[in-house]
Amino acid sequence: MAAFTVHEPQETSGTRLEQAEKLVFVGDGFSWRAAFFSPLYLIVRGEWLALAAYAGAAVLALAVLNLIGASSDWYVWTWLLLNVVTGFEASEIKRWSLGRAGWREVATVSGSNREEAERRFFEAWLPSVVESPLRDPSDPHFNPAEGDTASRIEHGLRRFSQSLRTKFATRP
Repeated sequence: MAAFTVHEPQETSGTRLEQAEKLVFVGDGFSWRAAFFSPLYLIVRGEWLALAAYAGAAVLALAVLNLIGASSDWYVWTWLLLNVVTGFEASEIKRWSLGRAGWREVATVSGSNREEAERRFFEAWLPSVVESPLRDPSDPHFNPAEGDTASRIEHGLRRFSQSLRTKFATRP
């Protein structure tokens, strides 16, 4: 069973589809990539503060090992331990970075894999989403030319549906 936290940005306007595309799912668990390639992993992810903490911990550990006159085996074990800790904390580093950037955690969801967790989340989340009034296609002042493709398609389908209802409506 895989668990994920779901994060959304501060700005939550737009259609349901636009809001859903902005969501970020962060999985729990050990990251082998972060464990094997810790500094490179942090650089590629843009986790600069975490990289600084990693470098600081490495320098401190090397200084302490030099101070006590440890053998070279201890250097390897210390480096491995630092990388394993980074592997375990990779998802928490991502959550911390999102929180610092103003994102908020909206849910925790689990499933047998990522796709199932996303499906379970969206089944519960989509009915509760309030669309932004600026992009509401039912608004008479809504101009689909200003919206994105999904908004224009949705607006066109609503107009077509309304015309069919008025054309084929049974009259008493």
